Amino acid sequence: MKQGVLAGRTAGLRPAQKRRLERLCHRRHPEDQVAELLCLQRLASESLELELPLTLVVDGRGLGRLLWVGPLEQSGRLLERLPGSDRRQGSDLRLLTCCGRSKQLEPGRQEGIVGLDLAPLLWLRFGDRAGAGGQWPGQLLVAQHEQAEPWVALAAADLSELCGRDPLGFAVQPQPLATAIAPAQAGQERVLLLALSPGDRGAAQRLIAELEGLVCSAGAVPVGVVEQRRSQVAPQTLWGEGKVGEAALEARRLGATLVVTDRELTPVQARNLERLLDLPVSDRSELILDIFAQRAASAAGRLQVELAQLRYRLPRLSGRGLSLSRQGGGIGTRGPGETQLEKDRRAIARRLERLQREVSHLGEHRARLRRSRQGLRRLALVGYTNAGKSSLLNALTRASGREPVLAENKLFATLDPTTRRIELPEPLLLTDTVGFIRALPPPLLEAFRSTLEETLEADGLMVVVDLSDPAWPEQWHMVNTILDSLGATAPRRLIANQIDRCPATEIERARGLESSALFVSATASLGLQRLKQELRSWPPQGPET
Repeated sequence: MKQGVLAGRTAGLRPAQKRRLERLCHRRHPEDQVAELLCLQRLASESLELELPLTLVVDGRGLGRLLWVGPLEQSGRLLERLPGSDRRQGSDLRLLTCCGRSKQLEPGRQEGIVGLDLAPLLWLRFGDRAGAGGQWPGQLLVAQHEQAEPWVALAAADLSELCGRDPLGFAVQPQPLATAIAPAQAGQERVLLLALSPGDRGAAQRLIAELEGLVCSAGAVPVGVVEQRRSQVAPQTLWGEGKVGEAALEARRLGATLVVTDRELTPVQARNLERLLDLPVSDRSELILDIFAQRAASAAGRLQVELAQLRYRLPRLSGRGLSLSRQGGGIGTRGPGETQLEKDRRAIARRLERLQREVSHLGEHRARLRRSRQGLRRLALVGYTNAGKSSLLNALTRASGREPVLAENKLFATLDPTTRRIELPEPLLLTDTVGFIRALPPPLLEAFRSTLEETLEADGLMVVVDLSDPAWPEQWHMVNTILDSLGATAPRRLIANQIDRCPATEIERARGLESSALFVSATASLGLQRLKQELRSWPPQGPET
């Protein structure tokens, strides 16, 4: 049987103090009582001397499993030190906390979150000394995951009375979140979305729906959303402290294992959020990079994605794991005392340099391919991700007998550019390119520069929009903005897709915004003949610029 361990802020303890705390940790409590009163009084004496809160974790048999010195700040550190294989399935655990100098017996927000992660049967909290008249105030609390406050007091009475109660007699027994929530498929992460929403409710819903689509495309399951609308963002975390605390509790209620934000985070903001939420945090840019890494099927695609990921992660290395703070020295280092962080940065810098050379060679190779195709008109399909570009390419080239390109109802299904020859009857080359999205990460744009050059070198750009998406005008504007930022000067033509799945008002809306728009349905083969007829003379041939 493994004895309890002493952990937390133990570095400054004197040997005698450490021995006394270890004896308290190994002391056995009655199984039919909450705790032994004498043990708690001695715990309070130690807390008073140390001027620190002390928390004793006791299992259903009355055995002390962990004595934590200091405030409960991060559940991960406690769970690592808690003996036993099923650490999170601890519904028979009892938490016994002497609150130290604090007269407030209710747990703070961060303490409450840690308590939820430990999932105890009950939580006894008491002060470090008796009050007037010899009464020693204490509170018995239980978790209530569905309430606004995660912990509710079942009883507030003298410590001796609370200790004598039967721990199995409580009507409310919290169920660990891992079993209370229906599990996702094996390997799938449960994601809580944290969003800063604009004042327009319709726009906010569309942005959240897009973020949910990104999460699903990454193979995870969105389980909930926490929104905040505020005119001024908090520089340290973007979201207010109260909203971050609400998100931490919501993550526990829903069994989330990851929090994804809809805004790009600085390294400091990411670390602050991870500390307050006590969960891993990814921002929207990291999520998109992860999707690209999953979708990259060719060597060129994987090369560009790795380059983008390293550019994104290099400034975010600090604080990622304990190994980054260890000292190193000896042969092969730049000097005794070099940190692991510095070595990691140098290794990434060397890798970045090599990848950049390979991407430059890739760009030169694609430039040679484009020169070999001179003499043929070149058109490119561009647009927001999942607008139907690949489906339209397949529909236009179906008669050629070529293998169709991948076309799925998911974001960023296609990364590598694919070029097909079409006879109209004069031949032209039609290229399907990577889709765009709002706030595309700059490292990704830079890494995929050689791929995007397929778009920049085209004679005409066919901007595909999905009319069944209510946000298509904003997406159309976003695509044009990105094209302008890339320096694209070729003529553009709006191709309104999904006319068989959109209201008639959207077709009229498109005609009002762009009189030369062409209307098709790639999946239903509607409007394709008219599109081919228009492409015979568009864009007008002229001298190359």
